[in-house]
Amino acid sequence: MPDLTVLAVEDNPLARGALLRLLKAHADIGPVVEAATLAEARKSIASRTFDLVFLDVCLPDGAGTQLGSELSGHVQAPALVYITADPGAAVEAFRQGAFDYLLKPIVASDLARALGRVRQARHGSAPAPIEIRDGSSTRFIATELIAAVESAGHYQCVHAAGEVHLIRESIATLLARLGPGFVRVHRSVVVRANLVTAMETKRNGDGELELVGGKRVRFSRSFRGALEEALCAR
Repeated sequence: MPDLTVLAVEDNPLARGALLRLLKAHADIGPVVEAATLAEARKSIASRTFDLVFLDVCLPDGAGTQLGSELSGHVQAPALVYITADPGAAVEAFRQGAFDYLLKPIVASDLARALGRVRQARHGSAPAPIEIRDGSSTRFIATELIAAVESAGHYQCVHAAGEVHLIRESIATLLARLGPGFVRVHRSVVVRANLVTAMETKRNGDGELELVGGKRVRFSRSFRGALEEALCAR
């Protein structure tokens, strides 16, 4: 039964057609909306939500990474998979939280790997512990110990059991790994919803959350809908 709503942003008709043919082999892929430019993609995104976006790096009206950056800031950001002949934007893609970076011509096994990652993030089993590397030592932090995550440049500060650990990956990628129970409340903040004990709101709609133990983090009005939904569901 179709489960994933998909947007394919690719200006080359042959490459786009090849992607669509490969996607037909996967039963959980619903109808695919096509876009050949950033403008067309933005128009589609403004009119509906997508679970998954395949995005070319080089498009007639700009770089696909521009749209990828915009999508990564959405409250309910779609899963992002880049499709390109240029390996040069891979660092930026994964910094945005892309699930995969597929080089053309796309082969079935690579597409299956990317879709597997997306499915695991949506319906996967219990999240694996978060691996924290510090020089020659490695620690594994169970997700149930994590209270909040705050961005600091290219790093994420993981607050767990009274300690703070640094991990170098995007906040979107880390959120996908944390599993259910966590919600993004700010472009640079994720919290475990059931640890929120108080919420203070300013006149502009932004505010602060207090967590069990007294830690305070900020939240943004643009993420308030997702926050309130998570608080009601706990």
